Amino acid sequence: MYIKRLELSNFKSFGGTTPIPLLPGFTVVSGPNGSGKSNLIDALLFCLGLAGSKGMRAERLPDLVNHTQISRNRSAVEASVTVTFDLSDEPELLEDVIERQVNGASPALPDSKVENGAAQNGSASNGSANGAAHSNGHSESNGHPENGNGQRSHRSSEWSVTRRLRVTQQGTYTSNYYINGEPCTLTELHEELNRLRVYPEGYNVVLQGTSLELSR
Repeated sequence: MYIKRLELSNFKSFGGTTPIPLLPGFTVVSGPNGSGKSNLIDALLFCLGLAGSKGMRAERLPDLVNHTQISRNRSAVEASVTVTFDLSDEPELLEDVIERQVNGASPALPDSKVENGAAQNGSASNGSANGAAHSNGHSESNGHPENGNGQRSHRSSEWSVTRRLRVTQQGTYTSNYYINGEPCTLTELHEELNRLRVYPEGYNVVLQGTSLELSR
């Protein structure tokens, strides 16, 4: 499992929408001071709900919205971050996530890609409540959706989290989380991240100046 992609929209120094691909293994982000390297870590903390605003070097959450966007817009402005995980190298973990989604225990997975034609007759699409693709009335079996010919469809190995922060000119704001496009609470998000071994109190992200004491 690894983070495959970050997508920042109007977050801190990143105006507009900026996709940032990350390769499996070891990825280095380099650049001069003030170029936004640390803001990528802040975006990760923001999206996964792993820290408060102070942990993201901001006095308040509204400070995370790109200042250029605030000055240009008279109405509400929005910042968002999406973190996409690739679970293809952990099939058991992926199957567990699929099983929980099929049983309604977690927000929907990405759409299933149905072979030999589009989903029909009450099919679920675009991250609907049960996330299952059906064709011609066929339902899921053993956690795997089937198409009209009884063949298994291909389910994406990606798992994404999105957080949107909407700020009004009066300074009030709302913050919402989504798993694969489906709304969820912060508690639900942390429960799902816990299954991926990502913990708010853990050292999944080690910030500058943080010292680690390893026990023997």
